[in-house]
Amino acid sequence: MKLNEKIYDFIEKEKNIILFILITIMAWLVRMFLINFVSGDFQAFIGNWFYELKENGGLHALNINIGDYNSPYITILALLTYLPINPVISVKMVSIIFDYICAFAVMKIINIIFDKNQHRELYGLLAYGVILFLPTVILNSACWGQADSIYTAFVLISIKYLLEKKYLKSFIFLGISFAFKLQFIFILPVYILVYIADRKFPIYYFLIIPIVNLIMCIPAIIFGKSILSCINVYINQTSEWAEYLCMNFPGIWSLLFPISKYNYVVQPSGNIAKVGILITIFIYVLIAFMVIYKKIKFDKQRIIEFSLWSIMIATFFLPRMHDRYLFMGDILSILYFIYNKDKIYVPIGISMVSTYCYSVYLFNNNTISIKYISLVYFILIILVSKDICRKYFVHKEVEKK
Repeated sequence: MKLNEKIYDFIEKEKNIILFILITIMAWLVRMFLINFVSGDFQAFIGNWFYELKENGGLHALNINIGDYNSPYITILALLTYLPINPVISVKMVSIIFDYICAFAVMKIINIIFDKNQHRELYGLLAYGVILFLPTVILNSACWGQADSIYTAFVLISIKYLLEKKYLKSFIFLGISFAFKLQFIFILPVYILVYIADRKFPIYYFLIIPIVNLIMCIPAIIFGKSILSCINVYINQTSEWAEYLCMNFPGIWSLLFPISKYNYVVQPSGNIAKVGILITIFIYVLIAFMVIYKKIKFDKQRIIEFSLWSIMIATFFLPRMHDRYLFMGDILSILYFIYNKDKIYVPIGISMVSTYCYSVYLFNNNTISIKYISLVYFILIILVSKDICRKYFVHKEVEKK
């Protein structure tokens, strides 16, 4: 009996650690089940980049323009070429590690949100588990071999510091995110809104973002890559796939225009893409004016809610969105739900929309027209926008003293 009591007491005392370990192991096992899947993207792009780097000397090949990703990710690929591991597995392992960093960052954000709640550790662990078992988080790294968890992890760490009002650290991690993917820009408007509303940090902090990007490119520069190449990489990306308005993504373009093979929308005559950019900018500027007019102050809840809203607006209206671009929104929708428990349909809906796009590419599942998926996503955007406008612009809540 004494042994049983000791075991029970140990489990009771260390239940959070045990739960953390169990979640971590289970999430790992699920990913290992998919680890050998080779996606078309890996065969056509990432795998080719890996072998080109390896054939040209690993890190010494960084002076060659290999791939269209920024130098920090290409540097990671170059380092992986020195490992005696199947590149499919080694590349995926990097992204899987960042799955865990994403989940851990969300757990820390939950701890900040529930800072005075005695159950905050349990809530954080539950969120940790939810993130690790989101379909798109699993498929993105373990199946597709993509790197969206990397830039998203740094965005989440940046948000954590933003919630804590540690602005310098927040911008440093936002800059690291920028160094890995241009898609960090989906959430950048929130930082602009926070600055406009509160002005708690100097405006030159925004310069930290490109500076950190250049610092992250230093390893590639040391091995001969030009600084100009590091600066131009994202400019070049914006002109890629210019013949399409969107690629297997349920945005406004999939709703309005005919769909070609693989749910691509071919660019019609005239530059319709610029219209989407102008619409997006107009919406952000309108919200900025409303923030100023209503004298909105950004607390933790508003930062989380506006972050999800910003990602949804950007991905729906901007041109040339890809199937994976809602990845950050998948994760932030869970944090949105923490503040809006009556709106469980938001994270469920976003996850279903995003997962559909993955299933089309990875498993050739195109049983539902993407126009219907676009309509569902549009309705979700309307509901989230309506909720934000009702709470903060139409019937502004009384500020807490």
